[in-house]
Amino acid sequence: MAGLPTGRNGHILAAALAVFAVLAVWLGLVAPVLDWYGARAARLTELRQRAVREAALIETLPALKQTAAQAAHTPARATVTGSTDAIAGAALQEQVQQLATAATAQLTSIETLPADQVGQYRRIGVRVELNALLPVVVKLLKSVEEAQPSMLVDDLHLTATPVGLNSVPLPLDASFTVYGFRVGSAKDDAQ
Repeated sequence: MAGLPTGRNGHILAAALAVFAVLAVWLGLVAPVLDWYGARAARLTELRQRAVREAALIETLPALKQTAAQAAHTPARATVTGSTDAIAGAALQEQVQQLATAATAQLTSIETLPADQVGQYRRIGVRVELNALLPVVVKLLKSVEEAQPSMLVDDLHLTATPVGLNSVPLPLDASFTVYGFRVGSAKDDAQ
């Protein structure tokens, strides 16, 4: 103890050691505990907010189940009518012809394709060929996309005719497949 400073220098050294000890205790014990407490409080707040959101979602579940059940029982808006593939194909072909007439498109060919089983539905296809200006083809494709029952366009081919000398827009040769779906299976056709 004889080598320790006394007087004013001793007081300064003692105060510095006390500050260092308090700082060490703060950094070593208090700060980590406060950080841990803050993190736990933030996590608890997040879990409470999640619980409120999940409770709100759970309350909507019965209404969603009812909507899904109604949609499962009323697929008529989304499916082609017809008890067999042939009847559904004829209905789809007729609807495509009506859409083409509304779009002022003259079909050069329309052919019903063999049906395929896709899950619990039969995919009915109609192959369409026409010769028309691009705006007419686009109008027809848009009307097929927006039609009820729902239809899909696949295998679209556009072929331009050579441009003449006077740069007049010439018609395109267009061909595509329109698909619709009906509820049923191949064995329904056999009965």
